[in-house]
Amino acid sequence: MRDSYLSDEDLKAFIATLPTRRLAAGALVRNERGDLLLVKPNYKDGWILPGGTVEAGEAPKPACTRELVEELGLELELGRLVFIFHGLALGMWGDSTYYMYDAGVIASDTPISLQAEELLEYAWVDPVDFEDYVRPGFASRLRQAVAAIDSGELVELSSED
Repeated sequence: MRDSYLSDEDLKAFIATLPTRRLAAGALVRNERGDLLLVKPNYKDGWILPGGTVEAGEAPKPACTRELVEELGLELELGRLVFIFHGLALGMWGDSTYYMYDAGVIASDTPISLQAEELLEYAWVDPVDFEDYVRPGFASRLRQAVAAIDSGELVELSSED
């Protein structure tokens, strides 16, 4: 049985007209004091959650697990999805969907091995200090994600909210 009434050539041409969206996944790693682990990439300004791009043929959660190992040398079992953010028409970045997972609590002295090709440093950041590291909108989303861990909710927002 065919997936389409269109010829393969026409189907490929139609698919090429559809919008594209990048996917990324980040880990909400906390320490015993409730600080959140942030990393500073070398390819853009500011700080971000550990994690990264979901590759073709990969789901967001395993992508996040892979990125934690590659970027930080951390082998953590991710918990549930707590936050979904849809970045819409973000200039050169286009449209994207960002998944944030509860990565649990680890000791602040857990050894971390930064991937030199992408990361400059890491920091444990108290939620009251998020604006010292990230833009206000992202700081607000991080606080909502941390609150969603505790409340058991799944939060979904877009850049239009």
